[in-house]
Amino acid sequence: MSRWMANTKVLAEQAAQFRALAERGSLPELSRAVMRAACHNGSMTGVGSENMKLLRGLSDQDRLELGGMWARWYAHVEDDCSAEEFGRDSGYLRTELLMVASGVVSDLDGGLLAAERQDLLSGLEDQFVVWSGHRIWELADAELAAGRNPGPAVLAAFRRTGAAVHLPAVRRTHAAANGREPGMRNLLAHYPGPALNPGEPWADTALRDAAARGEPWQRLLEHAAPATADVPSAKWRSAGSALLDAVGPEEARRAVLRWFELVGRDRTLPLLGHPHLPFDVNVCFDPYNSHVLRGLAWMLSFLPPRTDTVHALAGLVETSLDHRSGDAPRAPRVAEAGIVALALIGDRTARLELETLSRWITHEGASRRIRKSLAVL
Repeated sequence: MSRWMANTKVLAEQAAQFRALAERGSLPELSRAVMRAACHNGSMTGVGSENMKLLRGLSDQDRLELGGMWARWYAHVEDDCSAEEFGRDSGYLRTELLMVASGVVSDLDGGLLAAERQDLLSGLEDQFVVWSGHRIWELADAELAAGRNPGPAVLAAFRRTGAAVHLPAVRRTHAAANGREPGMRNLLAHYPGPALNPGEPWADTALRDAAARGEPWQRLLEHAAPATADVPSAKWRSAGSALLDAVGPEEARRAVLRWFELVGRDRTLPLLGHPHLPFDVNVCFDPYNSHVLRGLAWMLSFLPPRTDTVHALAGLVETSLDHRSGDAPRAPRVAEAGIVALALIGDRTARLELETLSRWITHEGASRRIRKSLAVL
């Protein structure tokens, strides 16, 4: 259930009404009752996930008939939209019609309102995060069920939304609420796509390299740092070390150092900002890709220490902490991962880099991490 609608009594009453109308075969009345409920419950709940399961449990014939009714209604909503009955404007009602029609027939008729779904989803391709007040991920689910992939740019917007719940500037926004929704998380769990979001030069290069070198390299890119972990766990270290062995430790080092040289360069796929975001979305790091950057930084520390690796990690820290995206650093968590990697390497060169960083870094979290690292070296 969506966090926006916690009144289980209301949802249960709606379910009982839907069930009674379906048993009587009153599909036209059922179609309007469902939309009244969707409009009453709010856009982030709609008809409700449990009630959608109830509707999808009807016979195939009834589901197709309901979907057809909602599709015809969608096309002529201005002729049949009563503010008194639904309490919503025609745009809101049309979006909810698209949601319920797509959901009720998604495994029966992938062509129903397909163009309308695709048009709405295409509007996400240049979005940093998903701000929609409706459950737009359900449309992506319907497209995938129909055997059509909305594409990596749409996936990237959903991924960034899921990752952005941890960003201080996004944490209390509607986009963060979207990212926490179980439906969106479930979508991301089965949405096929590349290991990284395209659009950043380092990520584009890493994706090309992995495609050319084969499946072990793909798995290396997929071994992202957990979003809430400050340091690599023993289990994560073991898996990362095995991946480095699979691709070749020195080959991995050369590739990752080359990718790190590209971190922070101008995006290849520009994104649109938003009034609620106090930073330049085209300068800050992609929050989904940032977890991979953090993981790659950690994995470099598992390799035999070398001066070029230490310098690359220090450069990653500096790039991640610059303020070109606005008042806040571009990617503090990536910077902290670089600091952790330097501490794990722990040789004289790494200590010197940490001491140098400590003299100019003002970011509280990064400074604290450096102090802790130097205290144990």
